[in-house]
Amino acid sequence: MRLQGRSNLHSARWLSGVLLSALLAGCGGGSETTEVIPDPINPIPPSSSSCETSDSGSNSDSCGTVLIGMTDADGDFLQYEVEVVSLSLERVNGARVDVLPSSNIVDFAQYVDVTELVTAATVPVGTYVRGEITLDYTEANIYIEKDGEAHLATVVDESGEAVGEVTLALTIDNRNQLVIAPGVPAMLTADFDLAASHTVNLEGDAPVAELYPVLVAEVNADEQKDFRMRGPLIEVDETEGDYRIALRPFQHKQGRLGGIDIVTDSETSWEIDGEAYVGATGLTALAELEAGTATLAMGVFNRSSREFTADSVLVGSSVPGADLDAVFGHVIARDGDRLTVRGANLVRVDGEVQFNQTMDVQLGEMTQVSKPRRQHEMLGLQDISVGQRIRLLGSWDAESALFDAREGHAHLLLTRLSATASAQTDSTLEAAALTFGGREVAMFDFAGTGASAEHDADPAAYEVDIAGLGLGTLGMGSPLQLRGYVAPFGSAPADFNALSITDFSDARARLLVGWAHGDEEETEAGEVGEVGEVSAIASLSATGLTLSADSTFGAKHHILRGSHRTDLLELDGLPAIEPADSMFFGRGIYTIAQRGSDSGDLVFFSDFESFATELDSRLMAGAMVKRLHARGHYDDAENRFGAVALSVVLREAVSVE
Repeated sequence: MRLQGRSNLHSARWLSGVLLSALLAGCGGGSETTEVIPDPINPIPPSSSSCETSDSGSNSDSCGTVLIGMTDADGDFLQYEVEVVSLSLERVNGARVDVLPSSNIVDFAQYVDVTELVTAATVPVGTYVRGEITLDYTEANIYIEKDGEAHLATVVDESGEAVGEVTLALTIDNRNQLVIAPGVPAMLTADFDLAASHTVNLEGDAPVAELYPVLVAEVNADEQKDFRMRGPLIEVDETEGDYRIALRPFQHKQGRLGGIDIVTDSETSWEIDGEAYVGATGLTALAELEAGTATLAMGVFNRSSREFTADSVLVGSSVPGADLDAVFGHVIARDGDRLTVRGANLVRVDGEVQFNQTMDVQLGEMTQVSKPRRQHEMLGLQDISVGQRIRLLGSWDAESALFDAREGHAHLLLTRLSATASAQTDSTLEAAALTFGGREVAMFDFAGTGASAEHDADPAAYEVDIAGLGLGTLGMGSPLQLRGYVAPFGSAPADFNALSITDFSDARARLLVGWAHGDEEETEAGEVGEVGEVSAIASLSATGLTLSADSTFGAKHHILRGSHRTDLLELDGLPAIEPADSMFFGRGIYTIAQRGSDSGDLVFFSDFESFATELDSRLMAGAMVKRLHARGHYDDAENRFGAVALSVVLREAVSVE
């Protein structure tokens, strides 16, 4: 099944806007030249030079650099493609910066495991405190998985009407504002929290998602995912061990959104025009190529040095969509040299991006197989097996609905497996496999994975090689997340080679709660149009909050750890929700979302006490809680949830008798 897609040939300018929306922070670098809208009452002091985003940056004392990254938390969506129409940001002196001169399209569902660096924008110095973003859902392509199939979803507002344009006013907490200074880049990471932004109703023929956009942003975030940095090569400095690119994020074919240096080291893996390199040899090969050559790096951002270090780099024809079409997804079946790939995102060389529920892929003797971060391994077609996350380069034939990779490349990507432990030895773990990359194991056909038919992988007793990990004893029944690679096709057991294992009992969790009844006409639990609860929160203070056991919950009242779900209603009591700094994490980010509020539709706080004070004030004024979404750590023994991020969605305040 092929789902509707759109061309991504728009200018990359919108990228900065998207991110900023969440952050509220504000830089302006979505466009090559920042447009400043003067405030007649508090005019901007004259500047010696304009703040232009360029390959070289700016040396002006009037300008600074903001690095903007975009990511997304886990949600219910296979595809979430909407139009970002406009974004403006406001400095403390009232001057506004228009960072989105033209509308653009983005699929927010593609950024669960990675942060896309979208701009290194040159903007006027100052403190940014407010902003405004407009999203247009008129021609949105939003798909949700229901009963193993992708379904086009209808997005509605709280009154049940189809959503068109939505404009949100943003206000950032004054304890952690975005301050732009010359020579000191600031990093802004924005998260369009799709889980907190929607109540999804899967009843009926087509899914319906009630929308209240919640965009969460952090300035110089404590914790970050890997960054993806794309763009044409500017220059190479072998002495310093780095290279410089002009940012051109996503699949855009035009635009230059600021220059950044990317540091490499002895462990950086490279693939340049299909050839593998490691360390300095890759940088030397890169130096021989012309400026303008396509590059794509995955790596980390060092907050203290403000540098990006690449773990892996793709260059030239090895970049997806540069010279060859590319498809990303999970292998759900294999028959000889024919693969079936699920959740297949297709990137065409012309920049068009399509989402396909499944896609057939033809391999051949000339197909080159590699692991981007493990270039020393000698791999072949047999290393591609069921469950593996994969990136393929080749050519797409729409008429035959076949992706031809016979003379292309197959990149085996780190695969995320969610499972429950059932038995363990020093070198082997037996587990019940639940999902691969969030996809239910029932979708996968494991025929042919074993050395013989009786040894084909059994998801109920999935055998994982854990040799060399030095694990202690895992609790049987423990919820686990494993990262690694599926064992070669036709070789099981073992079924999976783990590089890391995380016990979700001690790892990140999500808390999602919705309320189904209020002081108006009742609705069924989970039905779109829920009106919220005045009494949803039983207690609220600077040290945390508790939910009311007397409130009427909707369809969502769960703690999620990977694919493991804990029903709040089955616990002995509702968990206490505490700020992050009192448990395992550093600085938190806390958000109140309420349309029509005088202080902004979205208000961000870096400390829980200020958040609690503002939330209490709004509840006392009659506002009602619709949804609550938290990310952090759940302590089973103490029955408490430490929130590194917490969003509370309120409906408009009503009068209280």
